[in-house]
Order: sequence, then C-alpha cells, then structure tokens
Amino acid sequence: MLALKIIDVKEFMNQLLLGSTFDQFELVEADITTFNTFSIDGKIRRDFYDSDTCDILDQNRISYSSWKETKPYCYSVIRGKRTPLYFKIIFQLPYRQLQSIFRNQSAPFSPELISGMFLNLQYKNKELLCTTGISLTAFVPDKTAEHQWDRMMLDFLQRHNIIYEKL
Repeated sequence: MLALKIIDVKEFMNQLLLGSTFDQFELVEADITTFNTFSIDGKIRRDFYDSDTCDILDQNRISYSSWKETKPYCYSVIRGKRTPLYFKIIFQLPYRQLQSIFRNQSAPFSPELISGMFLNLQYKNKELLCTTGISLTAFVPDKTAEHQWDRMMLDFLQRHNIIYEKL
C-alpha cells in the first residue's frame, strides 16, 4: 500500500475533474462535502438497464460506473469559488485491465483471487492524500500483486506530471 500527499492540489483537481487522466477508472464511491454532503454509490443498478446492456456488463465484468460518466456530477458539486470542505473518492481499476496486468506474468497465485485494485483520494484540511490498495478473496502471503499495483500507480502519476510526496 502506498500513501502519498499530492503537492499541487489545483493541478491534480484540473486533471481529475476537467481532464481525462482518471477516466479509465471505475467509481466505487464518492462523498463530497460543500454546503451539504453529497454521496454517490458507483455500483451499477442492473434493473435500470435492458437485458442486452446487462449482458455487456456481465461479459466485461463491469460492476461500477466509469469515472468518465460520473465525473460531470462530481464536478457540478465541487465547482465554484469555494473549495470543498472534504471529499473522498474511491476508484477501482476495471476488471479487463486488472486481467491484462497479470495475463503475461507468472504470478505465485491466481489473478482471479484479486477482487479489486483501488486508488483512494481524500481531501481534508486543504490536503489531498492518495492511497492504493488491493482486495483479495483469500489470504495470500505473497505481496507481488500489491507491489506491482503500487509501482503502476507511481508510474501513472509520473506520466501525468502529478507531483507527490511519499508518506
């Protein structure tokens, strides 16, 4: 698990809310506190969709809305002259990307044991923290997947010129 402090919060927020930097992620949940607290549960409600769409969701193992789809709602709550008092955003790497990470590697365990790779953002007291994590369906003493996810996220942040400090 990584714990990082984002140095240039304004630039990060531009990439998060106006750019496409984080569009590849699925939104697990978002809580934003401005004059009220707004909460978004990113879990897709399958009964909203027709059977063809549900089949596509099943084939791609999609359980959460994409950040690209939900970002405008979050932006509408955050934008304005005042910064939010607090927000928490939890992203998950889509299943198809998770599988492609381990497809060409010999992992000491089945990648099917990974139920999610997460990126957590938390803004409070004018500081933005970013943490990574992995959820497994069973105990695995090997930390290869966790270390690889941490390296990937550091590479991701560097590729997008996001300045951070390790905590």
